Amino acid sequence: MASITRRAGVALLMRSSSAIVPRTTITPSARQLTTSASWRTAEPSSSTSTGTTTSTSNSNGADHASPTASSTHGPKGTPDAILRAALALVPEYGWTTTSIAKAAESLGYPSIIHGMFPNGGADLIDFFLQDCLNRLPLELEGRMEGLSTQETIKLGTLTRLGMIAPYVDRWPEALAIMGQPSNVSMSLNHLAKIVDEIWYLAGDKSADMNWYTKRASLAAIYTTTELYMTTDKTLNYEATQRFLDRRFEDAATLGKATNDVLQIAEFGAKSVTGILRS
Repeated sequence: MASITRRAGVALLMRSSSAIVPRTTITPSARQLTTSASWRTAEPSSSTSTGTTTSTSNSNGADHASPTASSTHGPKGTPDAILRAALALVPEYGWTTTSIAKAAESLGYPSIIHGMFPNGGADLIDFFLQDCLNRLPLELEGRMEGLSTQETIKLGTLTRLGMIAPYVDRWPEALAIMGQPSNVSMSLNHLAKIVDEIWYLAGDKSADMNWYTKRASLAAIYTTTELYMTTDKTLNYEATQRFLDRRFEDAATLGKATNDVLQIAEFGAKSVTGILRS
C-alpha cells in the first residue's frame, strides 16, 4: 500500500510475555514486533484474556469472539490451566506432549494426564491459536479510531503476528505440525478465523463476492508474512514489516491490474495451500 509510509518512532504492538501466558514465566524474545507510533491513537488496554468467549455473528453469519469472565476452552472441557502452563515451556520443550506433561506436573497433576490431549502438540497449538483469537479484540481496543481501512487491516495483522514473537524460534515446528494431513483442517479453520476477525474488527460490512476475496487475499498475505517472520533476524522484525508492506502493495496492484476478484481469490488460495504444503 503506497499510501502507508513509515514514520519516525516505534511503539510496541505486543506487551511483555506475561500477557501471552498469565501467571507463568517464559523466556521472552529479545525482539518485539513494532510499528510506527503514528499508527496508534491510544495506549492498548492492560487487560489480558484469561477465559473463553461468547460468539456474536456479523451479517455474513461468521462468529466473532467476545471475551467473558472465565472458564476454559481446552479439549473436551479439560481445564485450560494445563495447556496455558504448557505454553511457558514451549521455548524449552517445543510444541510437544513433554511440555504438556511437565506443565501438568507443575500444577500437581500426574504427568500421565497428558493422555487427555490425544493430539499432543496439535492440541497445544489449537489452544494457543484460539487464545490469540480471544485476545485480539482486546489488543486492538481503542487503537483503530481514525485509521483508514488499509491501516486498520495492517495494524490487526501486525498485532496478531506479534503474538507469535515469544515463540518464533519454535514456530517452524508448529507450522510443521499444522501442515500434517490430520491437522490441516484445524489449521485452515484458525486461518479463516484470523483473517475474518481482522476484517470484522476493521468494520468490514461487505456481503458479496468481495467478502471472500478480501479474506483470501489477507490469508495469503498473513501466511507468507508469518513464514517470513520465522527467518527474520533483524531488530524488532523490521524486515518482516517491510515484507508485509510489499505484500499489501502486491495485493493492491493485483486488484487494480486484473480488475477480476476471482483471480485475487485464486492467488490467495494457492498461496495458503503452498504454505501448508511446505
